[in-house]
Amino acid sequence: MAKPAKPAAKKEEPAAAPPKNKKKLIMIGALAVLLAGGGGGWYFMKAKNASHEEAPKPEVHADPIFIALDTFTVNLQHEEADQYLQVNFSLKVLDPELVEKIKAVMPEIRSKLNLLLSSKRPSEIATVDGKKKLADEIAVETNKVLGFRNAPAAAVVAPAAPAPASSPETVAGEGAPEGGAAPEAASAPETATEHAAEETPKPAAPTKKGVVDVLFTSFIIQ
Repeated sequence: MAKPAKPAAKKEEPAAAPPKNKKKLIMIGALAVLLAGGGGGWYFMKAKNASHEEAPKPEVHADPIFIALDTFTVNLQHEEADQYLQVNFSLKVLDPELVEKIKAVMPEIRSKLNLLLSSKRPSEIATVDGKKKLADEIAVETNKVLGFRNAPAAAVVAPAAPAPASSPETVAGEGAPEGGAAPEAASAPETATEHAAEETPKPAAPTKKGVVDVLFTSFIIQ
């Protein structure tokens, strides 16, 4: 009697390979997150530094410097009697470098100011407005010596107003009709007055270069 056939041995199935693709995806994702975080931090720091560098620096206001000049004594223009002016003042500047420059050209400055002061009449500089105008003129003359041509605001003088139209009395009888009635006086056109007002120059802004102000410490007219 034949022996029954042995059942065929079952083939061992190979072990399932680890999901390498999945691990690679996880590693790539983690790396992308790290790169994104690092890049974002770098961009944020760069933008912060750029904004800090581009921020305008606050303007530094230098302390004013006052330069006292020796006493000026000059004869004034004759009016009712011979009078003279004895005055002391200080020059106000904002640039420290101007101190040595003013000292270097002091003889020329004093010469110009002596001519300016001796050209005045007592009545011109006796009032407060006269003293203010003189202070502006001193600053202008000093700045010219220093090489600055910009004058303080008070030195700007407005143009004279237009002459008024002739009155009816001045034209009466000139070309009057036989009835004796004087012709109507021609009035100045309003547009001319308005145009003159528009042409009035605006005061210039005070200069920040050279001498910016003159301060009197003594002012005697005798």
